[in-house]
Amino acid sequence: MAFRSRALWLAATVMATLAPVAQAEEPARGAPAAASDDQRAGGEDIVVTARKREERLIDIPQSVSVISADALARVHAERFADYFTRVPSASIVESQAGQTRLVLRGISTNGVGATVATYVDETPYGSATSLANGAILTPDIDPFDLERVEILRGPQGTLYGANSLGGLVKYVTVAPQTDAVHAAAQGGFESVGKGETGWSGRAAVNVPLGDRVAVRGSGFYRTDPGYIDDPVRGPDVNGGRTYGGRGSVLVRPFDSLSLRGTAFVQNLESNGSNTIDADPVTLRPTLGDLKQSRLVAEPNHVKYRIYNVTADYDFGPVSLLSSTSWGALDQRQIQDISGLYGPLLSDPSVFGISLGAIINQNVTQRRFTQEVRLASSGASAFDWTLGGFYTRERNMIDQSIDAIADPTGAHVPGLDGLAFATVTSAYREIAGFASGTYHFSPKFDLSVGGRYSHNTQRATQTSSGPLAGGDFSFGGSSSDNVFTYSVAPAFKPNDHLTLYARVARGYRPGGPNVLPPAAPSEVPREFAPDTTTDYEIGIKTELLDRRLSFELTGFYTDWNNIQLIASIGGFGVNTNGGKASSKGVELSATAKPVPGLTLAASGAYFDAVLNDDAPAVVGGHDGDRLPYAPRFASTLSADYERALGDRVTGTIGASWRYTGDRRSAFTAGAAQHRLDAYGQVDAHVGVSFDRFRLDAFVRNLTDSRGIQDVGAAGSARNGAIAVAVSRPRSFGATLGVRY
Repeated sequence: MAFRSRALWLAATVMATLAPVAQAEEPARGAPAAASDDQRAGGEDIVVTARKREERLIDIPQSVSVISADALARVHAERFADYFTRVPSASIVESQAGQTRLVLRGISTNGVGATVATYVDETPYGSATSLANGAILTPDIDPFDLERVEILRGPQGTLYGANSLGGLVKYVTVAPQTDAVHAAAQGGFESVGKGETGWSGRAAVNVPLGDRVAVRGSGFYRTDPGYIDDPVRGPDVNGGRTYGGRGSVLVRPFDSLSLRGTAFVQNLESNGSNTIDADPVTLRPTLGDLKQSRLVAEPNHVKYRIYNVTADYDFGPVSLLSSTSWGALDQRQIQDISGLYGPLLSDPSVFGISLGAIINQNVTQRRFTQEVRLASSGASAFDWTLGGFYTRERNMIDQSIDAIADPTGAHVPGLDGLAFATVTSAYREIAGFASGTYHFSPKFDLSVGGRYSHNTQRATQTSSGPLAGGDFSFGGSSSDNVFTYSVAPAFKPNDHLTLYARVARGYRPGGPNVLPPAAPSEVPREFAPDTTTDYEIGIKTELLDRRLSFELTGFYTDWNNIQLIASIGGFGVNTNGGKASSKGVELSATAKPVPGLTLAASGAYFDAVLNDDAPAVVGGHDGDRLPYAPRFASTLSADYERALGDRVTGTIGASWRYTGDRRSAFTAGAAQHRLDAYGQVDAHVGVSFDRFRLDAFVRNLTDSRGIQDVGAAGSARNGAIAVAVSRPRSFGATLGVRY
């Protein structure tokens, strides 16, 4: 928070829907082969852990999307933007790699607190507060060696707690296996039109050490090609690299006890933002296609660290699980804010020379969590889960503003440290939760859950320097108590049809405000928590021996006391507004008319709007659409697989994603920009032989320039604003092997 950096202004939302679950047989993914679409059509089920126990996806009375390892491989996923936007009602806001905001069903106002929670297996990752940029520092984890990604839409407060008021993203990693040695490797490249070529390498190995011990390790390295040019600094200024790995050990001392320890590290290094300079009225490029003008480079380096130990003991009628986790996130970033401060600093009456400005930002997050759950075995008419949760986190945002020479970008002696600001915060939460499903008959279930949470927060802000108004220090504290719940009846006439309704409540903590020196007395010293209440009805069905399946969901979300971000005296401040709502319909359908052919169509129509005027310092009026939430988005895809010989199989496929018109972020005293609708076509072709697989792919075949983000005034130099557009056409190939 502290100084209002571009991170609080800039946002890019892409809206699309879920592509079909991809076929199995992806050697380089490194995971055990999952059931293919045709295998599932023959009788296998998709099993998920959305309710913290293994269940068939079709039996869960809520809206859940599952993206399997095979589907991730099919779309050659490397980052959120490659797969998250294929989920119904899902949006991404991103202006630079490493700064990603996830939005489900439009529940976002571009504030700094996350509305979508993130889990990696049993570990909640990222900040639970609105004081550590948790909304825009969502971990963009490389999807290599994942078993699947589960995306739960709607509030998940009962089982997953704070910040899941819009939904949840859950990464499920591949666990070590004691059956045999497994190994996989993959290499590839991707070339971006009018940009660079990037390279990647991935590998995974699973080794059993007897019948009761196994270890698994995986690693990845990729260079991310740049495609944004700067007239002075040169071409492709937004490239970067991402690398890391995961190690996991599984020990079963005896049949009823399993212990798993996991360590995950990832470094994401971006050299610059993905924005171009555009006219603030027409949004047309001012320097030409894919060009920006900055006085200095704008690197953004983010480190993810997750360590977890999970113990699971099976008593027979019940099982006990303990999960202990430690998560860390570090960000180092430089942003050119000459468009905001340059006119002031270049005033002849101030320094007498032409100046720009940069902001240096360092963010640290440290989070410890402990969860204990006791769950029934599912052998009776009543399935239940009872648990306790504790988390403690410490965060710091450290920022400084320095003057730089225009146009060289060099530091000016004596003009470093025009402003300093540091925000330190601490958050503690303890919660108890319970959920249960009573099977009144083979055809009717009722699921009920509740969670009671208590949290406390402390925060301190210190600032100094002429642009910060001199030396200043402020501290505050807050505490919240909250109860969240869910109720979901389900009617199941047979194993292939579920009709359900669901009411659920989600919650995001409030906290102490960190205030600028010139903050007027009417600015609240605390900001309150906000809540969502979601009403959902749905149908899930499989027909024709699972050759045809579809899911239809209708929802209405009531969002109260919404948290907003305001700018006062150049500082970002949390505040609350009135109400907002989101209502709509989601549909996904998959058909397999002949062996090997999969056709899919999915879409979402929803209306996410303010129901009250926002405070004047924020902007936004009753009836305005929530930022970057299209009313309509859809995906159409076709994939075909055919044997070309005894041990050779060919695949080909394409998808078209449509994103409807959207509105930009709220701006005090100005109307939202209207962003036009756009489409994107992706295609792939591949061949597998023995243990090898060769794929070629193209993204954004038509080279669309759909606008995904519009910055505020001052986000670029010379009166322009920073605008993010779709990544240009790119093509690539991968070669993988599996043992």
